[in-house]
Amino acid sequence: MPFMMNNNYLKILGVLFFWISTIKAQTNSLTGSPYSLFGLGVQTNSNIGRNSALGKGGIALESNYLLNTLNPASFTGIPEKSFLLDIGFLGELNNVSTNDKDENRFSSNFSNLAMGFSINERSGMGISIVPFTDVGYALIGIATNIEGSQDQFISNIIGSGGLNDLSLHYGYRIYDNLSLGMKASFLFGVIDQTENIIFEETFLNIAEENYYNGFRLGFGLQYKIDDQYTLGFTTDFPTSLSGSQDRSVFKSLDFIPTEVEDENDLAIDSFELPLELGFGASARFFNSLTVNLDYKGNLWGFTKQSDDIGDYVDQSIISLGAQYRAKEIGLKYWENIEFRAGFNYDSGYLKVNDQTINNYSVTAGIGFPISIRGGSMINISYATGQRGTVSGILVEEKFNMINVNISLKDIWFRKLKFN
Repeated sequence: MPFMMNNNYLKILGVLFFWISTIKAQTNSLTGSPYSLFGLGVQTNSNIGRNSALGKGGIALESNYLLNTLNPASFTGIPEKSFLLDIGFLGELNNVSTNDKDENRFSSNFSNLAMGFSINERSGMGISIVPFTDVGYALIGIATNIEGSQDQFISNIIGSGGLNDLSLHYGYRIYDNLSLGMKASFLFGVIDQTENIIFEETFLNIAEENYYNGFRLGFGLQYKIDDQYTLGFTTDFPTSLSGSQDRSVFKSLDFIPTEVEDENDLAIDSFELPLELGFGASARFFNSLTVNLDYKGNLWGFTKQSDDIGDYVDQSIISLGAQYRAKEIGLKYWENIEFRAGFNYDSGYLKVNDQTINNYSVTAGIGFPISIRGGSMINISYATGQRGTVSGILVEEKFNMINVNISLKDIWFRKLKFN
């Protein structure tokens, strides 16, 4: 038994090492949305395991054999002496339409890493890192008139990066049907923006790196009415993310580069995150069909923030999902395959010219068991949807995404028996 415990600790160290090595790549090229220009970027499309295919919902679902980081109370559902690991990858194709042209953009990267384990029969905990916001925009060939002149200069603006959410989850079952959970998150990341200005034979390059970080607390609850119905609740408290900026400016005249400005740790405005409330319900029918319904309300209006071109408003997110599995533990391989589908509507939180930038998506997915009895799965999900509309300065964005998650389950502290 001591040998197995040490072996499991080595697994955790290996996972943490992989985490550290991928944090830097976490926020690069995870979206091509032009709306990631605003605020801290667009809210991430990444999700753990099955949730991506269930309309990005599942507040009332347990972490029984697949992790569910949407509610820390779900970690009490991890079977005793079990260890769960989830690694995800995301690919996204965006089609951006304006009044006069269309453009396609593709991005892909590692999207999430999470692990969870049972502490005892009443509690479980885990760690996860997922993108919190994604930034990936390119504004090429913007022509601007020079004030008081007929001449124009051309600007190319490119942005990338985003914020990560590194969270510690803990759940405790108070009663057989009531579980509480707590989540402590560290949000951090960098948003890069580079602007190249061209006028005749003069070039100006402005590079800004905006750093943000801060802590956030959240709580969760799951109440099991009976074997068929479960309710869930989550809350993430408001917090302020402190920011700083590194800025450098170079110009080139007659192809001779000159440094104009190079400053580090400049003070910039903090970014306020709102109070977020989530409610979820799940129901199971015929021991094979599970349906989940979630509602989230993000109270952005209380932050009293505004972007350069718009205001932040309260946000509502509704998600609906369904999962079918022929048998809970089937003797045949196909009886353990899981089929999933869902829908998500997001009212948006940024209002421009009295119009809120909302979005919706339709999802579908499938879970292939790696083995019949092991509990490990390969989860593949697809989502298609639309954000914004062709109106005024707004653009219409149609997106298609594929999430691939490898969800592994292992059993700890087994005693080997020999006849």
